[in-house]
Amino acid sequence: MQIVKESRALLWTVALVGAVAVPAAAQDGGFFAGKTISLAVPSGPGGGYDTYARTFARYYPKHIPGKPQIVVQNTPGGGGLVAANNLYNLAARDGTALAVLASSSFLVAALGEKLAKFDNLKFTPIGNLSEESDTCSVWHRSPIENTQDLFTKETVVGSEGIGSNSQTFPLAMNDVLGMKFKIIPGYQGTQLRAAAMERGELHGACGIFVSTLNALFERQLKEGTWRVVLQMGLSRNPRFPDVPNALELAKTEEAKATLTTMFAQLALGRPLYGPPNVPAEQAATLQKAFALTMEDSEYMAEAAKLGLDRRWFGPDRMNEIMRDMDSATEPVKVRLRKILNIEAGK
Repeated sequence: MQIVKESRALLWTVALVGAVAVPAAAQDGGFFAGKTISLAVPSGPGGGYDTYARTFARYYPKHIPGKPQIVVQNTPGGGGLVAANNLYNLAARDGTALAVLASSSFLVAALGEKLAKFDNLKFTPIGNLSEESDTCSVWHRSPIENTQDLFTKETVVGSEGIGSNSQTFPLAMNDVLGMKFKIIPGYQGTQLRAAAMERGELHGACGIFVSTLNALFERQLKEGTWRVVLQMGLSRNPRFPDVPNALELAKTEEAKATLTTMFAQLALGRPLYGPPNVPAEQAATLQKAFALTMEDSEYMAEAAKLGLDRRWFGPDRMNEIMRDMDSATEPVKVRLRKILNIEAGK
């Protein structure tokens, strides 16, 4: 095997296998035989996206005819926009480049964020690894003890950057509900924010999925050192039945409609996409293999061990959610653009 090229963004590395010395068995495996698939992750190592992607990548190849290799590449930046832009504009369009994208990227794109250089509806959907609920949590030594404190005390949280849930959600909570989050940028990855919370550098963190909490912070949750004080989604997550959902705190119909549109993205918790115009045959192969992986007994066992949510679904529902997000009413989009400081039009 020889590595033959690196993309101009230095973020996509595609390994190609030479035609010489490919065994006969590989020649019978179809398009993906002897290939390497690059799988981008929109954040740094050790976080929820990274955990999902690396777990998935261990089982996905055996369900793809030809059993290609998969190389996971961490591509943080712009709250997920770097990974999405790369996939859309730079990646190979033959099925050998995929990414687990940040669903928050799709919201800011639907609102017309200029840094989002892609059309939501033109990505090639492969499958969604899990439906999610989001959270705001605090460290037990912070001055924040409960949800009501978020309205009366400044709560310092870290952000991964524009477009990330760690930034957009606390901004929305401030504007729509009147909370008092102070957002500090530059904290790439869940583990970095968690460490800053333990040091007392941050009071807490928003934009962390429930599944990430289950996978990475179960011990802290049980000890009570990590406290979830707010959840965001279209309903309360059964993991935290006594923690208020932000939708319940909305005082007007306009506020509720704004948050409902914002939270729709959470259904696309861990979406796997290819770039536009992946050939239909390769796309179908990848989609079928995704569904088989989700029901793979070994994958399910490891996911259960790690506490990974498995409420997965396929391309049809992914497309439906994308269309709903893009077709939100203009008053709602105007409100969200103002909250997130997004200029109208790309």
